[in-house]
Amino acid sequence: MTLWDVASPRIGASVQTVPVAIYGNRWCGITQLIRRALARAGVDYEYVDLDDNPAIYDRLVALTGGRLRTPVVHIGGEWLMEPSLRQVQAALARHGIWL
Repeated sequence: MTLWDVASPRIGASVQTVPVAIYGNRWCGITQLIRRALARAGVDYEYVDLDDNPAIYDRLVALTGGRLRTPVVHIGGEWLMEPSLRQVQAALARHGIWL
């Protein structure tokens, strides 16, 4: 599984790259809301549709102890399960992407 790197220039600092991935379903409203918000903000991310990738779905279920709730968002080593848009924005801000 490949993750895209997101470059975030900071004033007076070097460029920081942070991988961002969204694991969800095309029929999931929260997943699509987060995807649209990131696209509008110009944040690059990798999207993995769990309906099309059952092996990844099974891995996420195992990682969550069998209680997978989508979307799952991975930002620079931080995992968010069924986050709100504000939670995603806060995580991106912690990594210097969302200002």
